[in-house]
Amino acid sequence: MPALKVFTDNFTGRLLSSVPSHLDWYQGADSWVEEFSEASKWELPTSIEPKLPPKVQFAKLLVMPDGEDKKDLENSIRVHKALQMLTPVQARDPRLWARLTHVEFWLYMRQRWPVEKYLPNREKAERYAVERYFVAKTESRALLRNGMARLWWYSHMTFDQDRQNPYELTGVMLRNLDITQQILERSMGRCRSVLVAFLEFLLENPELLASGGDATRAKVRTLAKSLNLYGGVAILDCLSVGTLKAYLASEFARLRPSEAGGPAGATI
Repeated sequence: MPALKVFTDNFTGRLLSSVPSHLDWYQGADSWVEEFSEASKWELPTSIEPKLPPKVQFAKLLVMPDGEDKKDLENSIRVHKALQMLTPVQARDPRLWARLTHVEFWLYMRQRWPVEKYLPNREKAERYAVERYFVAKTESRALLRNGMARLWWYSHMTFDQDRQNPYELTGVMLRNLDITQQILERSMGRCRSVLVAFLEFLLENPELLASGGDATRAKVRTLAKSLNLYGGVAILDCLSVGTLKAYLASEFARLRPSEAGGPAGATI
């Protein structure tokens, strides 16, 4: 497959600033950026060549827009496998992700992240387009909002080649979006050992991965919050995965008796 291209800095900036005046273009079936370029220089070649099996189309991702399963796990693995050669520096480049959302993966973006879902509230729809089609801010959270960057980073942060299934922890994190949000929107999501400890703990306690239920979601949120707060009294980066999991186990034990009506911290 040919090497990927990125937008130029100038074109990315122009495209971003034009969202309010061209919001209707984000509701169309076809990509329109070449027309928007007005024949000026708008793309640059890179040395990034996606690695895919023969006959697999890079831009063909799975989408079930009307169902519960949005295929984020399958698509995350597929994008990561194709672009596993990216360095973290390259994967933070706003020009790359803006290009992929507006050109190669336009159809996927239209199905997965339709801006019209927020209309007729135009202001919300504009913010949504900026958030999902661009990396408009410098913080890591912006990468996890972009419709394509998020897929690569999900797998990159959880990939473990020493596991029988190197994407096992990716599957845990993407079991439901509430788990994903609780982990990645807290500072602990930026530390590899903390992220692995949390995901392994969930994997070893299947009840926390049960689908649905406010009680289950509340447990995950409480554990994530507790671990994040623990970072205020301990340098989490310096703790081993085993130590972190032991802390989570003690906190989880505190949650269980309280459900049964006993005092927190009591044993049964």
